[in-house]
Amino acid sequence: MKILLVDECYPLNTRNTKLLNSLCLLYPNSEIHVITWDRAGDFNIDGVDNSNWKWHLYSRPAKYGNKLQKLAGLFGYRSFCKREVAAVEPNVVIASHWNNLLMLPRLDNDKQMLIYENLDAPTGPSFVRRILRRVEYSYMSKALTIHASRFYTAIYPSKYRQMVLENKPVFNTAPVDYSPQSPLRIAYLGNIRYIDILKNLADAVRGDNSFILSYHGGGPDYDCLREYVSGVSNISMTGPYKYEDIEQLYRNADVIWAAYPNRDFNVQYAISNKFHESLAYAIPAVYADKTRLGEYVSKSLLGCQVNPYSVEDIRSLLTELASDKGKLTHIHETLKKQYQNESSWDDDFDNLKKEIDAFFSH
Repeated sequence: MKILLVDECYPLNTRNTKLLNSLCLLYPNSEIHVITWDRAGDFNIDGVDNSNWKWHLYSRPAKYGNKLQKLAGLFGYRSFCKREVAAVEPNVVIASHWNNLLMLPRLDNDKQMLIYENLDAPTGPSFVRRILRRVEYSYMSKALTIHASRFYTAIYPSKYRQMVLENKPVFNTAPVDYSPQSPLRIAYLGNIRYIDILKNLADAVRGDNSFILSYHGGGPDYDCLREYVSGVSNISMTGPYKYEDIEQLYRNADVIWAAYPNRDFNVQYAISNKFHESLAYAIPAVYADKTRLGEYVSKSLLGCQVNPYSVEDIRSLLTELASDKGKLTHIHETLKKQYQNESSWDDDFDNLKKEIDAFFSH
């Protein structure tokens, strides 16, 4: 079986790497192909863990965050994708993100299975979303859609084939020992972006010796944020980290910051990787209010929610947590209990295998 993933960035995100690794385990005789855009021009096959995969790389500079450069290269990437898909003749095609649906040539729907991996719902003004939603639906009628968030099912018609496969950790783990400290240790892990909100978090604790704030990760706004917090005694930036190091980063935190811009339509329905990591390690996290995830964790006592655009609201919540650590300990215990009831990545992935097997058995 030939399995082809179409993405638009290199290196692949951890979810897509995990997805292909799981397919390799379940279909050991499969041939894995990856089409992606090496926008930074730093691909080196010797440094790739999955060098046995067949890589099809479109190389044209397009700095991350530069929409004009990306747009300028998009039509060339589309032609490249269509040509490479036709040459590979895959049995299974996985389009990661809705925009990669547009990169595909016409497929043989009887012999080629299309999987639409819905990582982020189309966002923007309502009229833009309506147009993009029509495009999505035209592909969903021929595809199996995998939602990266349980909350996405509420905004898509049930007539389409859909399943949920959230980005749960694949490693075996257990809740860490937890005893919130003074000063309260707050950690952000991930891509340094949404700079305004990360600045709000910094402003909420700046110079307050009740808190220690650590930003872990790199990204397009790393330099800007580093300059913004330069010289602040209780704020540090540690830079990029390896995914296998996250357990130690969680062990060194009392609270995880996972609040994203809730004015964005997608964020209102998305589920953060930090939610699943927070469950796995039983470390309380803070999420954006006015989102399905924020409402869920608040109602279930699995975390806290806050207005990420308000420095005063952030400061008020963190001050409350610092002065009432019993609330954090209670959330920790609730997280431990909930984690025992959660299905695993492998459990959920088995549903995808059933769909693939059913497609090729007809």
